[in-house]
Amino acid sequence: MRLNVNVSQDKYVVASLVPLVVMLVAMFVGGATAQVAFSFAAITFIALYVLIGTHSSEDRFSPRPFVALAAGLLVMLGVAFALLWYYHFQNPAYTDPTYWLGFPRATAIVVYLLWMPPALYLMFSYPYLFDRYIWSEEQAEEFREMNRVTASAEVGGEEE
Repeated sequence: MRLNVNVSQDKYVVASLVPLVVMLVAMFVGGATAQVAFSFAAITFIALYVLIGTHSSEDRFSPRPFVALAAGLLVMLGVAFALLWYYHFQNPAYTDPTYWLGFPRATAIVVYLLWMPPALYLMFSYPYLFDRYIWSEEQAEEFREMNRVTASAEVGGEEE
């Protein structure tokens, strides 16, 4: 079997292998440094995953908006993980927990910084980017034509 990889076409897929290898090595090594390395490799992989999903539009548009989206995601997740690890290493036994907004501090960081802001960030930026950079008018017309053909076939099938 021959591996057919075109680095210029598959650059995000090839780049995503690096954080995956870092994550694998971190799992085997263990320890505090490996935990932090695993976390940041995971968020790098997530950002590259966003870029992989938008790779098909690069022939029509510049990838800059998607790279900026991925960079913003990296910053948000990086800050959340940095806070999470900072507070974890201050009190690893988790004795006498401090509460933020009704949750222990680590849980509050996960819920309010690690989950919600990135989800809202992607949820509000994707529709903006979709109409402008992902969905082309040619694809929209193809979709409309398929819908017309399907609708006319259904109408024609009901009359028989």
